[in-house]
Amino acid sequence: MFIVKDEFFNPDVSSFIARGTEVYLWRYWRTVMDDPANNRSFVSFLWTQSSEHNFFYMLWAMIQKEFPSLRNCYCSRIIANGQVKGQNIKWHTDHGDKTVLYFPVEWKPDWGGSTYFKIGNCETEIQYKQNRLVVFDSNILHRGSGPTVDNILRVSIAFNLRLKATDTGKTTP
Repeated sequence: MFIVKDEFFNPDVSSFIARGTEVYLWRYWRTVMDDPANNRSFVSFLWTQSSEHNFFYMLWAMIQKEFPSLRNCYCSRIIANGQVKGQNIKWHTDHGDKTVLYFPVEWKPDWGGSTYFKIGNCETEIQYKQNRLVVFDSNILHRGSGPTVDNILRVSIAFNLRLKATDTGKTTP
């Protein structure tokens, strides 16, 4: 149902991505659109289909090349999610058909920040670890937990993917 790959990018690329998080253009807004509590966290749009190809789109191309199951997908947007202590994202599904999460910043396990997946009555925890990539179907319920310590920003980069249409106009499974 989901794939976890550690040490995905080479150390230089991973370090470059981590340093870049310091200059993202963060917005404070409603992260989960159908959340009746109107909880907010930080979001930065890194790439959309109306944008020119940029560094983040290049990262998507590297990811797609590595995972055969993503070759029938195209990227519809790339966003960064930011959370501080107390900002726990509610259970939700994502836009599109598949999602790739990337954890860019250095992290200590005792800071919390895990991502949880719920399939049926079973919950699975994926701990936050720098340079970790998680691939999953977008319709799987999941949530990101905020850090348990003050003055730390938990950053995840979400690549929202859609299945490419086939010659018959249907999307590939």
